[in-house]
Amino acid sequence: MTEKEENRELAMQAAEQYRQSVPGLKEGRKRAAMQRTAGTRFSIPREGLKPVQTLLYRPFAQTSKDRLPVLFNMHGGAWLGGDAVLMESFCQMMADELPAFVVNVNYTKADEEPLPYATREVADAVKYFADHAMEYGIDERRMAVGGHSAGAQLAATAALLLKDEGIRLACQMLVYPPTDLTYDPDHLLPEDGLKLFLFPDGGSGHKYISPLIAGDEDLAGVCPAVFIICGKDELKPEGIAYAKRLIDVSVPVKVKEYPQALHGFLEVNRPDYPAEDERRTPEQEAYCRDCEMYLVQEIRACFREV
Repeated sequence: MTEKEENRELAMQAAEQYRQSVPGLKEGRKRAAMQRTAGTRFSIPREGLKPVQTLLYRPFAQTSKDRLPVLFNMHGGAWLGGDAVLMESFCQMMADELPAFVVNVNYTKADEEPLPYATREVADAVKYFADHAMEYGIDERRMAVGGHSAGAQLAATAALLLKDEGIRLACQMLVYPPTDLTYDPDHLLPEDGLKLFLFPDGGSGHKYISPLIAGDEDLAGVCPAVFIICGKDELKPEGIAYAKRLIDVSVPVKVKEYPQALHGFLEVNRPDYPAEDERRTPEQEAYCRDCEMYLVQEIRACFREV
């Protein structure tokens, strides 16, 4: 077997493993949907489409009557796993520290609706709260999208979609984002298994799926971006490359890299995640706490500049 054939076989095996994992993931979603939450569950109505599921958070100690800025947060999980409930403590922390109204988006997973369906959900969530700003006591001029891993891809693509629809956000928070989901079907690599599962017939080159390969005209004018990059992460090149693409079209960009950080360090070192996760170490937890305060600082600054 040639190297090319071996790589293709490994990619096909990985794609099959993702297929086999779907029933278990669906059971996990059902359990999460029944879980008691700190945030308020809210279904955003949409005409002709199913509602967008969210969890909502306000600052515990809100004393000002000023309208709050808004952060929309999307969890990771390779567009298949994870759940918004795993981001509860992060979202409440951001609500308290910014302070802000936080919308934790429990987007539809890709085995149920292929990408970029979830991107549309995020954009529709932003539009809903912008349209109901007075009702919620929020400031529609100061809205930001953010996410972790797969959720960061949704934040990045939602920012592009909203820009195209005439809505400018205050900023986008991209925590170790995957930004290029394309692959060559004739030259598969072992790591293409997830992409092959998500896009068995290709079609992942759209700007609302792979923002890294969007045209300059598509990227120009999108909102400022704050990137978190892990040094020990296979997604590092994609994050850095996308930051450079945005800089090249004069989008304000901040990048903070944690050279020894592992992918997922910002989520797993919080109480929502299992204690036995191997990424839960004192070192990674220290990076997590530092990163939280950095994000608060930078997103606050973006809100002030609107």
